[in-house]
Amino acid sequence: MSDSTSFVPETTDILAPWTYWNQEFFELEKEYIYKRNWLLVGHISDIPNSGDYLTFDALGERALIIRDENLTIHAFHNVCRHRGAKVVEGAYGNCPRALVCPFHGWSYHLDGQVRYIPRAETFPGLQQEKCGLVKLSLEIWFGFIFINFSENSESLASQMRTLVEKLVPYQLENIQPLAGTKYRQKRPYNWKIIHDIDNEGYHVPIGHPSLQQLYGNQYSDEIENGIPVSYGYINEKPGKLWSVRHYQKILPRFDHLPDDYQRLWLYTGIFPSMVIGFYPDMVEYYMSIPISPDCSEYIGAAYALPDVRREVKLSRYLTQRINQSTEQEDESFVRWIQKGIKSSAFPKLQLSTLEQGVKHLHQQIQQRIPVATLANEPAPGKVTKINHLMLSHH
Repeated sequence: MSDSTSFVPETTDILAPWTYWNQEFFELEKEYIYKRNWLLVGHISDIPNSGDYLTFDALGERALIIRDENLTIHAFHNVCRHRGAKVVEGAYGNCPRALVCPFHGWSYHLDGQVRYIPRAETFPGLQQEKCGLVKLSLEIWFGFIFINFSENSESLASQMRTLVEKLVPYQLENIQPLAGTKYRQKRPYNWKIIHDIDNEGYHVPIGHPSLQQLYGNQYSDEIENGIPVSYGYINEKPGKLWSVRHYQKILPRFDHLPDDYQRLWLYTGIFPSMVIGFYPDMVEYYMSIPISPDCSEYIGAAYALPDVRREVKLSRYLTQRINQSTEQEDESFVRWIQKGIKSSAFPKLQLSTLEQGVKHLHQQIQQRIPVATLANEPAPGKVTKINHLMLSHH
Protein backbone atom coordinates (compact mmCIF):
# COMPACT_ATOMS: atom_id res chain seq x y z
CA MET A 1 0.00 0.00 0.00
CA SER A 2 1.58 3.28 -1.09
CA ASP A 3 1.16 6.67 0.53
CA SER A 4 -0.56 9.27 -1.58
CA THR A 5 -0.55 12.96 -0.91
CA SER A 6 -2.50 15.74 -2.59
CA PHE A 7 -0.83 19.01 -3.41
CA VAL A 8 -1.95 21.87 -1.16
CA PRO A 9 -0.95 25.27 -2.53
CA GLU A 10 0.76 27.76 -0.24
CA THR A 11 -1.58 30.50 0.94
CA THR A 12 -1.10 33.90 2.51
CA ASP A 13 -3.33 36.37 4.38
CA ILE A 14 -1.50 39.27 2.71
CA LEU A 15 -1.58 39.82 -1.05
CA ALA A 16 1.33 38.26 -2.91
CA PRO A 17 3.24 40.38 -5.47
CA TRP A 18 1.72 38.54 -8.46
CA THR A 19 -1.69 40.07 -7.69
CA TYR A 20 -0.23 43.48 -8.57
CA TRP A 21 0.71 42.64 -12.17
CA ASN A 22 -1.33 39.62 -13.32
CA GLN A 23 -3.75 40.63 -16.09
CA GLU A 24 -6.29 37.90 -15.31
CA PHE A 25 -6.37 38.96 -11.68
CA PHE A 26 -6.86 42.56 -12.79
CA GLU A 27 -9.99 41.53 -14.72
CA LEU A 28 -11.32 39.84 -11.58
CA GLU A 29 -10.69 43.03 -9.61
CA LYS A 30 -12.74 45.05 -12.06
CA GLU A 31 -15.64 42.60 -11.82
CA TYR A 32 -15.63 41.63 -8.12
CA ILE A 33 -14.12 44.72 -6.50
CA TYR A 34 -15.03 47.79 -8.51
CA LYS A 35 -18.27 46.92 -10.28
CA ARG A 36 -19.80 45.56 -7.07
CA ASN A 37 -18.93 48.37 -4.67
CA TRP A 38 -19.92 52.00 -4.27
CA LEU A 39 -18.03 54.65 -6.24
CA LEU A 40 -18.22 58.36 -5.44
CA VAL A 41 -19.11 60.61 -8.39
CA GLY A 42 -19.65 63.96 -6.68
CA HIS A 43 -21.80 65.87 -4.22
CA ILE A 44 -25.38 67.11 -4.45
CA SER A 45 -23.99 70.65 -4.58
CA ASP A 46 -22.30 69.81 -7.90
CA ILE A 47 -25.73 69.53 -9.56
CA PRO A 48 -27.99 72.01 -7.72
CA ASN A 49 -30.49 72.77 -10.52
CA SER A 50 -32.95 70.93 -12.71
CA GLY A 51 -31.15 69.45 -15.73
CA ASP A 52 -27.70 69.63 -14.12
CA TYR A 53 -25.73 66.46 -14.72
CA LEU A 54 -22.42 64.71 -14.04
CA THR A 55 -20.90 61.87 -16.02
CA PHE A 56 -18.55 59.17 -14.79
CA ASP A 57 -16.68 56.86 -17.15
CA ALA A 58 -14.81 53.91 -15.61
CA LEU A 59 -14.18 50.19 -16.02
CA GLY A 60 -15.73 50.14 -19.49
CA GLU A 61 -18.97 51.62 -18.11
CA ARG A 62 -20.50 55.07 -18.62
CA ALA A 63 -22.69 56.68 -15.95
CA LEU A 64 -24.96 59.73 -16.08
CA ILE A 65 -26.21 61.42 -12.90
CA ILE A 66 -28.89 64.10 -13.39
CA ARG A 67 -31.55 66.13 -11.54
CA ASP A 68 -35.03 66.09 -13.00
CA GLU A 69 -37.65 68.87 -12.97
CA ASN A 70 -38.60 67.97 -9.40
CA LEU A 71 -34.91 68.16 -8.36
CA THR A 72 -34.81 64.40 -7.77
CA ILE A 73 -31.40 62.90 -8.60
CA HIS A 74 -31.24 59.88 -10.91
CA ALA A 75 -28.40 57.68 -12.15
CA PHE A 76 -28.40 55.93 -15.53
CA HIS A 77 -26.04 54.20 -17.88
CA ASN A 78 -24.98 56.94 -20.29
CA VAL A 79 -25.91 54.66 -23.19
CA CYS A 80 -28.61 55.40 -25.75
CA ARG A 81 -31.16 52.59 -26.06
CA HIS A 82 -30.95 52.68 -29.85
CA ARG A 83 -27.33 52.07 -30.89
CA GLY A 84 -25.36 52.61 -27.67
CA ALA A 85 -24.01 56.11 -28.28
CA LYS A 86 -23.32 58.48 -25.39
CA VAL A 87 -26.47 60.41 -24.57
CA VAL A 88 -24.49 63.35 -23.19
CA GLU A 89 -20.85 64.37 -23.52
CA GLY A 90 -18.52 66.10 -21.08
CA ALA A 91 -17.87 65.70 -17.37
CA TYR A 92 -20.79 67.98 -16.41
CA GLY A 93 -23.40 70.24 -17.94
CA ASN A 94 -27.09 71.08 -18.09
CA CYS A 95 -29.91 69.67 -20.22
CA PRO A 96 -32.80 72.05 -19.48
CA ARG A 97 -35.69 70.05 -20.96
CA ALA A 98 -34.58 66.69 -22.34
CA LEU A 99 -31.67 64.37 -23.00
CA VAL A 100 -31.16 64.08 -26.74
CA CYS A 101 -28.77 61.52 -28.24
CA PRO A 102 -26.57 63.33 -30.80
CA PHE A 103 -26.44 60.25 -33.08
CA HIS A 104 -30.04 59.73 -34.24
CA GLY A 105 -31.98 62.09 -32.00
CA TRP A 106 -33.63 59.64 -29.63
CA SER A 107 -34.64 61.76 -26.65
CA TYR A 108 -35.41 61.07 -23.01
CA HIS A 109 -37.12 62.90 -20.18
CA LEU A 110 -34.88 63.95 -17.29
CA ASP A 111 -36.21 60.98 -15.29
CA GLY A 112 -34.90 58.62 -17.99
CA GLN A 113 -38.18 57.71 -19.66
CA VAL A 114 -38.19 57.80 -23.43
CA ARG A 115 -39.61 61.07 -24.79
CA TYR A 116 -39.41 60.88 -28.58
CA ILE A 117 -38.09 58.43 -31.17
CA PRO A 118 -37.68 59.84 -34.68
CA ARG A 119 -39.51 57.79 -37.32
CA ALA A 120 -40.75 55.37 -34.68
CA GLU A 121 -43.01 53.75 -37.28
CA THR A 122 -39.90 52.34 -39.02
CA PHE A 123 -39.13 50.09 -36.03
CA PRO A 124 -41.41 47.04 -36.35
CA GLY A 125 -42.78 45.89 -33.00
CA LEU A 126 -41.06 48.69 -31.05
CA GLN A 127 -42.29 49.01 -27.46
CA GLN A 128 -41.43 52.60 -26.61
CA GLU A 129 -42.30 52.21 -22.94
CA LYS A 130 -39.37 49.78 -22.63
CA CYS A 131 -36.86 52.11 -24.29
CA GLY A 132 -36.01 54.30 -21.31
CA LEU A 133 -32.45 54.73 -20.07
CA VAL A 134 -31.14 51.86 -17.95
CA LYS A 135 -31.02 52.79 -14.26
CA LEU A 136 -27.97 52.47 -12.05
CA SER A 137 -27.91 51.86 -8.31
CA LEU A 138 -27.70 55.25 -6.60
CA GLU A 139 -27.18 56.25 -2.99
CA ILE A 140 -26.75 59.66 -1.43
CA TRP A 141 -24.79 59.53 1.82
CA PHE A 142 -24.26 62.76 3.77
CA GLY A 143 -24.77 64.64 0.49
CA PHE A 144 -22.16 62.63 -1.43
CA ILE A 145 -23.45 60.86 -4.54
CA PHE A 146 -22.46 57.22 -4.98
CA ILE A 147 -23.24 54.81 -7.81
CA ASN A 148 -22.88 51.06 -8.10
CA PHE A 149 -22.77 49.00 -11.29
CA SER A 150 -24.29 46.05 -9.39
CA GLU A 151 -27.88 45.79 -8.18
CA ASN A 152 -27.16 43.53 -5.22
CA SER A 153 -24.68 45.40 -3.02
CA GLU A 154 -25.23 46.23 0.64
CA SER A 155 -26.27 49.86 1.06
CA LEU A 156 -23.45 52.27 1.77
CA ALA A 157 -25.32 53.75 4.73
CA SER A 158 -25.48 50.29 6.29
CA GLN A 159 -21.78 49.69 5.70
CA MET A 160 -20.81 53.07 7.18
CA ARG A 161 -23.31 53.26 10.03
CA THR A 162 -20.54 53.30 12.65
CA LEU A 163 -19.52 56.78 11.44
CA VAL A 164 -22.89 58.51 11.45
CA GLU A 165 -22.60 60.19 14.85
CA LYS A 166 -19.02 61.28 14.12
CA LEU A 167 -19.95 62.98 10.85
CA VAL A 168 -23.19 64.76 11.76
CA PRO A 169 -21.41 67.90 13.12
CA TYR A 170 -19.75 68.60 9.75
CA GLN A 171 -23.10 69.49 8.11
CA LEU A 172 -21.98 67.69 4.97
CA GLU A 173 -25.28 68.10 3.12
CA ASN A 174 -24.59 71.86 3.03
CA ILE A 175 -20.99 71.92 1.78
CA GLN A 176 -20.21 73.54 -1.58
CA PRO A 177 -17.49 72.80 -4.17
CA LEU A 178 -14.21 74.65 -3.69
CA ALA A 179 -13.27 76.17 -7.04
CA GLY A 180 -10.29 74.65 -8.80
CA THR A 181 -9.96 71.57 -6.59
CA LYS A 182 -11.53 68.90 -8.82
CA TYR A 183 -9.09 66.66 -10.70
CA ARG A 184 -8.88 63.37 -12.61
CA GLN A 185 -5.36 62.24 -13.51
CA LYS A 186 -3.79 59.13 -15.00
CA ARG A 187 -0.96 57.70 -12.91
CA PRO A 188 1.36 54.80 -13.84
CA TYR A 189 0.71 52.71 -10.75
CA ASN A 190 -1.31 49.72 -9.63
CA TRP A 191 -4.25 50.95 -7.56
CA LYS A 192 -3.40 48.69 -4.61
CA ILE A 193 0.10 50.14 -4.25
CA ILE A 194 -1.45 53.61 -3.92
CA HIS A 195 -3.70 52.44 -1.10
CA ASP A 196 -1.20 50.16 0.62
CA ILE A 197 0.70 53.35 1.39
CA ASP A 198 -2.43 55.30 2.12
CA ASN A 199 -3.73 52.74 4.63
CA GLU A 200 -1.03 53.11 7.25
CA GLY A 201 0.51 55.89 9.30
CA TYR A 202 3.69 53.99 10.17
CA HIS A 203 5.56 55.92 7.46
CA VAL A 204 4.34 59.36 8.58
CA PRO A 205 7.22 60.22 10.99
CA ILE A 206 9.84 59.66 8.28
CA GLY A 207 7.90 60.08 5.04
CA HIS A 208 5.73 63.12 5.79
CA PRO A 209 7.50 65.91 7.68
CA SER A 210 4.53 68.28 7.41
CA LEU A 211 2.03 65.79 8.85
CA GLN A 212 4.47 64.76 11.56
CA GLN A 213 4.81 68.38 12.61
CA LEU A 214 1.06 68.94 12.28
CA TYR A 215 -0.07 66.14 14.59
CA GLY A 216 3.02 64.10 15.49
CA ASN A 217 2.31 61.41 18.06
CA GLN A 218 -1.31 62.52 18.29
CA TYR A 219 -2.22 60.34 15.32
CA SER A 220 -3.77 56.87 15.23
CA ASP A 221 -5.19 54.42 12.68
CA GLU A 222 -8.18 52.36 13.80
CA ILE A 223 -10.52 49.76 12.33
CA GLU A 224 -13.98 50.49 13.72
CA ASN A 225 -16.61 47.86 12.88
CA GLY A 226 -14.71 47.03 9.71
CA ILE A 227 -14.23 50.67 8.65
CA PRO A 228 -10.75 52.26 8.65
CA VAL A 229 -10.77 55.54 10.59
CA SER A 230 -7.76 57.73 11.36
CA TYR A 231 -7.47 60.54 13.88
CA GLY A 232 -4.89 63.32 13.82
CA TYR A 233 -5.05 66.01 16.51
CA ILE A 234 -3.23 69.20 15.63
CA ASN A 235 -0.04 69.65 17.61
CA GLU A 236 0.19 72.82 19.70
CA LYS A 237 3.96 72.88 19.33
CA PRO A 238 4.68 75.27 16.41
CA GLY A 239 5.84 73.44 13.30
CA LYS A 240 9.12 74.27 11.59
CA LEU A 241 7.61 74.17 8.12
CA TRP A 242 5.97 77.42 7.00
CA SER A 243 2.64 75.85 5.99
CA VAL A 244 2.24 73.92 9.23
CA ARG A 245 3.30 76.76 11.52
CA HIS A 246 0.92 79.25 9.92
CA TYR A 247 -1.96 76.77 9.73
CA GLN A 248 -1.63 76.03 13.45
CA LYS A 249 -1.70 79.76 14.17
CA ILE A 250 -4.38 80.90 11.72
CA LEU A 251 -6.98 78.12 11.97
CA PRO A 252 -10.04 79.76 13.63
CA ARG A 253 -12.88 78.26 15.62
CA PHE A 254 -15.99 77.00 13.84
CA ASP A 255 -19.31 77.41 15.64
CA HIS A 256 -20.86 74.28 14.11
CA LEU A 257 -18.11 71.98 15.44
CA PRO A 258 -17.81 70.65 19.02
CA ASP A 259 -14.64 71.42 20.95
CA ASP A 260 -12.95 68.08 20.23
CA TYR A 261 -13.36 68.65 16.47
CA GLN A 262 -11.81 72.11 16.39
CA ARG A 263 -8.25 70.74 15.98
CA LEU A 264 -9.01 67.33 14.46
CA TRP A 265 -8.10 65.90 11.06
CA LEU A 266 -10.37 62.87 10.64
CA TYR A 267 -10.07 60.39 7.78
CA THR A 268 -12.15 57.42 6.75
CA GLY A 269 -11.69 54.85 4.02
CA ILE A 270 -14.49 53.41 1.91
CA PHE A 271 -13.71 50.13 0.19
CA PRO A 272 -12.17 49.63 -2.26
CA SER A 273 -10.13 52.78 -2.83
CA MET A 274 -11.64 55.93 -1.42
CA VAL A 275 -10.53 58.24 1.36
CA ILE A 276 -12.52 61.18 2.70
CA GLY A 277 -10.69 63.68 4.87
CA PHE A 278 -12.70 65.83 7.28
CA TYR A 279 -10.87 68.93 8.49
CA PRO A 280 -12.23 71.82 10.57
CA ASP A 281 -12.10 74.14 7.56
CA MET A 282 -12.98 71.85 4.61
CA VAL A 283 -13.61 68.32 3.34
CA GLU A 284 -11.81 66.47 0.56
CA TYR A 285 -12.02 63.06 -1.09
CA TYR A 286 -9.77 61.09 -3.37
CA MET A 287 -10.19 57.74 -5.06
CA SER A 288 -8.36 55.59 -7.58
CA ILE A 289 -9.96 53.68 -10.47
CA PRO A 290 -7.84 50.99 -12.19
CA ILE A 291 -7.19 51.24 -15.93
CA SER A 292 -4.67 48.39 -16.19
CA PRO A 293 -2.44 46.47 -13.76
CA ASP A 294 0.10 49.29 -13.89
CA CYS A 295 -2.09 52.35 -14.51
CA SER A 296 -4.86 54.04 -12.52
CA GLU A 297 -6.94 57.18 -12.57
CA TYR A 298 -6.65 59.35 -9.48
CA ILE A 299 -9.82 61.34 -8.80
CA GLY A 300 -10.60 63.93 -6.15
CA ALA A 301 -12.22 67.21 -5.12
CA ALA A 302 -12.68 69.46 -2.10
CA TYR A 303 -15.76 71.07 -0.54
CA ALA A 304 -16.53 73.42 2.34
CA LEU A 305 -19.32 75.22 4.12
CA PRO A 306 -19.75 78.85 3.00
CA ASP A 307 -17.52 81.05 5.19
CA VAL A 308 -16.16 84.42 4.07
CA ARG A 309 -13.69 84.95 6.92
CA ARG A 310 -10.18 85.78 5.74
CA GLU A 311 -8.56 83.33 8.18
CA VAL A 312 -10.79 80.53 6.86
CA LYS A 313 -9.68 81.24 3.30
CA LEU A 314 -6.04 81.15 4.41
CA SER A 315 -6.59 77.96 6.43
CA ARG A 316 -8.05 76.22 3.38
CA TYR A 317 -5.11 77.31 1.27
CA LEU A 318 -2.70 75.90 3.85
CA THR A 319 -4.67 72.65 4.25
CA GLN A 320 -4.41 72.06 0.51
CA ARG A 321 -0.74 73.00 0.50
CA ILE A 322 0.04 70.51 3.29
CA ASN A 323 -1.93 67.79 1.51
CA GLN A 324 -0.24 68.49 -1.83
CA SER A 325 3.17 68.07 -0.17
CA THR A 326 1.99 64.81 1.39
CA GLU A 327 0.70 63.55 -1.95
CA GLN A 328 3.97 64.33 -3.71
CA GLU A 329 5.88 62.45 -1.01
CA ASP A 330 3.56 59.45 -1.30
CA GLU A 331 3.95 59.45 -5.07
CA SER A 332 7.69 58.86 -4.66
CA PHE A 333 7.02 55.86 -2.41
CA VAL A 334 4.43 54.46 -4.83
CA ARG A 335 6.83 54.84 -7.75
CA TRP A 336 9.62 53.01 -5.91
CA ILE A 337 7.35 50.11 -4.98
CA GLN A 338 5.81 49.90 -8.45
CA LYS A 339 9.30 49.52 -9.93
CA GLY A 340 10.48 47.10 -7.25
CA ILE A 341 7.56 44.72 -6.93
CA LYS A 342 8.78 42.42 -9.74
CA SER A 343 12.26 42.20 -8.24
CA SER A 344 13.37 38.74 -7.12
CA ALA A 345 14.42 40.37 -3.85
CA PHE A 346 11.02 41.95 -3.17
CA PRO A 347 10.30 40.95 0.44
CA LYS A 348 7.38 39.00 1.78
CA LEU A 349 5.41 41.62 3.66
CA GLN A 350 6.09 41.89 7.35
CA LEU A 351 3.61 44.32 8.82
CA SER A 352 3.84 46.38 11.97
CA THR A 353 0.83 46.61 14.24
CA LEU A 354 0.76 50.20 12.97
CA GLU A 355 0.03 48.86 9.46
CA GLN A 356 -3.18 47.00 10.24
CA GLY A 357 -4.99 49.00 7.54
CA VAL A 358 -2.86 47.35 4.84
CA LYS A 359 -3.78 43.87 6.01
CA HIS A 360 -7.43 44.90 6.35
CA LEU A 361 -7.53 46.02 2.69
CA HIS A 362 -5.80 42.84 1.52
CA GLN A 363 -8.19 40.59 3.40
CA GLN A 364 -11.22 42.43 2.03
CA ILE A 365 -9.90 41.74 -1.47
CA GLN A 366 -9.22 38.09 -0.61
CA GLN A 367 -12.76 37.65 0.72
CA ARG A 368 -14.14 38.72 -2.64
CA ILE A 369 -11.49 37.09 -4.85
CA PRO A 370 -10.29 33.94 -3.03
CA VAL A 371 -7.55 33.18 -5.59
CA ALA A 372 -5.82 36.21 -4.03
CA THR A 373 -4.95 34.01 -1.05
CA LEU A 374 -2.46 32.02 -3.17
CA ALA A 375 1.17 32.85 -2.43
CA ASN A 376 2.37 31.82 -5.90
CA GLU A 377 1.12 32.97 -9.28
CA PRO A 378 -1.05 30.37 -11.06
CA ALA A 379 -0.14 29.24 -14.56
CA PRO A 380 -1.28 31.48 -17.43
CA GLY A 381 -4.97 31.11 -18.12
CA LYS A 382 -5.68 29.46 -14.75
CA VAL A 383 -6.42 32.41 -12.44
CA THR A 384 -10.09 32.78 -13.32
CA LYS A 385 -10.73 29.02 -13.29
CA ILE A 386 -9.10 28.57 -9.89
CA ASN A 387 -11.00 31.55 -8.47
CA HIS A 388 -14.30 30.13 -9.73
CA LEU A 389 -13.50 26.79 -8.11
CA MET A 390 -12.56 28.43 -4.82
CA LEU A 391 -15.74 30.53 -4.84
CA SER A 392 -17.82 27.40 -5.35
CA HIS A 393 -16.30 25.93 -2.17
CA HIS A 394 -16.93 29.02 -0.04
